[in-house]
Amino acid sequence: MMDPKFNPETAKIYHFRYMREYRAVAVLWALLTIIWCILNVVAFIQPQWIGDTEDSRGYGHVGVYAYCEPDSGPTQGKYVCFGQFDEFDSILNDEFKAATFFCGVAALLMLVCVAALLLFFCFKKTAVFVFCGILELVCAIFMFLACVIFPAGWDHPIVQRICGTTADEYELGECGIRWGYILAILGIFDAAILAVLAFFLASKRAKIEIYSTAGTVTKSELNGYSETVSKKSIPIQPQVVAVPAEGDHDRYSEFSRHSDRPRSRGGFQL
Repeated sequence: MMDPKFNPETAKIYHFRYMREYRAVAVLWALLTIIWCILNVVAFIQPQWIGDTEDSRGYGHVGVYAYCEPDSGPTQGKYVCFGQFDEFDSILNDEFKAATFFCGVAALLMLVCVAALLLFFCFKKTAVFVFCGILELVCAIFMFLACVIFPAGWDHPIVQRICGTTADEYELGECGIRWGYILAILGIFDAAILAVLAFFLASKRAKIEIYSTAGTVTKSELNGYSETVSKKSIPIQPQVVAVPAEGDHDRYSEFSRHSDRPRSRGGFQL
């Protein structure tokens, strides 16, 4: 009786469970990738990285490329924002320009990663996982650089007008950190975890070697189609049959006479 460990039916059950869990993790990774892409874009375009508090000197909030202050004109009480990411001259200083570049490229890479999810339908899944993992890893590095460089530009006069004269490089002064900066910091770990998960999914394979009494289980049986096995999965062993010619009958009978000789001790027939 065959050992249950090598039973093809049991192997198909384990293979089905493994693939179901593998696909569930892959779908979860894809959903988290889409969610982080949206949050990355929001953190980039929102000027809510730092802002005023109850103790601050002025009113307003600052992002990587834009800053907003209360309007002193007819629309008094509303905030007016200045600065655009496609016009580097409108950004306050070089540090904010560098932070804008790294954060913007990170958001762009995540958009490319989300678009690359469509490649699962036409390319090998392993290659797509590796490609997306590389993009997410670069995104994590760029977001880290953006979060580290951004505080170096807090010594700008406009920032000091909002946060007080105590604001300096890596000194926030009287302002506080807003949700955009916190989201960007969390995005570093999120993108890194997604990159590791993508590489993990790429390295996993459903390699199950099962042996039955007749040999290895075919690929169709491993995928759950043992009842209707295709012709390609059936191992064909060609056999060559030699048909003697008409003049070889006497020679065959001559050779057959030697078969009456006793066999040797080694088991070989002479």
